[in-house]
Formats: sequence, structure tokens, C-alpha cells
Amino acid sequence: MGGMIWSKRMPGIINSRAVYSTLLFVILVACATGKDASQTLAAPFELIWANAEPWVSGTSDGPSGMRLRFELTPPSATVRFKSLCYMQQSAPVSRRPNRPDEFSVNYEYKPASSQLQFKACAAPDFWQNETSQPDQAVLIYEQDGVENYFVIKDIVLKPVLAYPGRQ
Repeated sequence: MGGMIWSKRMPGIINSRAVYSTLLFVILVACATGKDASQTLAAPFELIWANAEPWVSGTSDGPSGMRLRFELTPPSATVRFKSLCYMQQSAPVSRRPNRPDEFSVNYEYKPASSQLQFKACAAPDFWQNETSQPDQAVLIYEQDGVENYFVIKDIVLKPVLAYPGRQ
């Protein structure tokens, strides 16, 4: 009688083993493929540090703004840094003199001008959340003719820098 019960269960056990092994194989292949894909999309550089420093001039009609500085590891591929989106504004990236891996971006507000000339962020809509956070920005760079995006996180906000007024 015990042999009869096992003979009825064997096809079910064999089928479930085949289903489980096929499912395990698919999961392993998907994980391995996803890992390769994510590694190819990684930026050819890493962020070392970043800080943002608001500044004001010493006069009421003078300009004010934000200076964002950051340092990257030397890129492992040829890249061209185009702009940085921070707090929904875009500005060009410039290298700091004598420090090839440090960059600076300036956002300036001039209250004396009749129109504000903020340049809207050039990042796609799905990056807009990152560009509206005070501790995050999106770096737009070009690699092999393709525009890419890199999120700069954990930007340290420094105290306001006040320039002396006119004497």
C-alpha cells in the first residue's frame, strides 16, 4: 500500500522539481544580466565631496547667489561636463584653476535687473525630484556622444558668505 502512494506522488514530485529548477535558473540568469547592465551604466567617475555656499553682496541692490563646488575622481573614460542642475536651475560647469578634478558652478541672482535670468534645468522630467532637493544635484555630462546624468548626493550646505559693501 505504501508503494502505491509513492507511485502516485512521484510524477507530481518530479514535475515540481522541474518547475522549481527552471524558476531558479531564470532568476539566476536575470540577476546576472541585471548586474552586467547596471555596471555598464555606471559613471566613469565617483564623487569625492560636494558643498554649496550661499553668498550675498554687502549692498542691498547687489547680487546674491549660490556657489556649488565638488570634486570627482579622475574619469576612466573621456567625458565632457556640460551643466549642473541644482534647485531647479541649470548652470555651466567650470574646472577650478590648478585643480583639474575640482569643479565650480555659480548661480547668481541680480535684484536690480528687471527680469531674472534663471536657466531652467535641462535634465529630463524623471530627474526633477533630485534637482529640487538642497542636498542633491544632477550633473549632465557627455560620453561617446551620448548625454548621461549623475546624481550628486549629500551636498554639504556651508554658512552664508557675505562680501563687504561699497565704501
